[in-house]
Amino acid sequence: MALPRKHTTNLSTPVKLRKLGSAKHSPSPLVLFGIDSRGKPKGARFGREHASLAIKAATQLQLNVLASNDPRVAEIAARLPVGRVHATGRTFVPFIRRDLYDKLVAAAPNGNLHQPPTLPPAGGASGNAAGSRPAGSSPNLPRNWREIGVGDLVLAQQDPEDGWYEVIVVEVANDMFTVRWRDYPRQRRITRHRLRLGLLYPGPKSSAETGKSGKPPGQGGHDKTVKTNPVTGGHRLPKDWDEINVDHLVLAKTEGPWANWFEAIPVERAGDGFKLRWRDYGNLPPVIRPRFALALICPDAAA
Repeated sequence: MALPRKHTTNLSTPVKLRKLGSAKHSPSPLVLFGIDSRGKPKGARFGREHASLAIKAATQLQLNVLASNDPRVAEIAARLPVGRVHATGRTFVPFIRRDLYDKLVAAAPNGNLHQPPTLPPAGGASGNAAGSRPAGSSPNLPRNWREIGVGDLVLAQQDPEDGWYEVIVVEVANDMFTVRWRDYPRQRRITRHRLRLGLLYPGPKSSAETGKSGKPPGQGGHDKTVKTNPVTGGHRLPKDWDEINVDHLVLAKTEGPWANWFEAIPVERAGDGFKLRWRDYGNLPPVIRPRFALALICPDAAA
């Protein structure tokens, strides 16, 4: 279930592509696809007679071009709507299902996806860019806000009234963090203060960490460890997953292909499961989430 957004965002605005070659060298089928400014996937297939105009339009529409004789690409292309080229030369690419878009992205490395070359990191460093990790490795999930570092997976907002998205930290300057969108790696990076990032559950604590507190989940000392922030409407912000309780403010992920994170308030608790209402969308039904599927907002963030 995807929540409605108060404002559109440019998280998924496609990056402008470099100038592409002539269509006469492009094998069939030719596919244009990408994400529009509202985060919706678009895609269409074009016949050879319209390939030249379609490729020219790709730059204006800021779409990717996939041209390949790979049977897998042909199979996906056959399921796409046919793009239209009007007499004026204007090209129309309709919206498509998310699963088809994902298949196009997966097929692109084996086809002929035209996109700008990867730029080196600032300062001309070579090798792995800042924030990158060896292929196949998983991003680290920091346990608290002071532990956040380059390469970590956290949550951030593009706009204060929009949802939260998974991001990877790529650069750190004191308490300011430059992050890239995990699911939109070609989109413009943003910079956020350490305390404006959200945390995902990093896994169980070590025995040494558990021994320090000696408190079972949900039984933390809320008078000392949970702060009240006026921006949250009086709801407390837990600093640890063990402290999450009814009437606190946390982040919960929505359901479906457009899932991202929104502020939610636990209203009932059963063991480590919580029934939550969406703070800003009271007309939507409540959801149930386990404790460790929730994310945290920093209780020390300034108003």
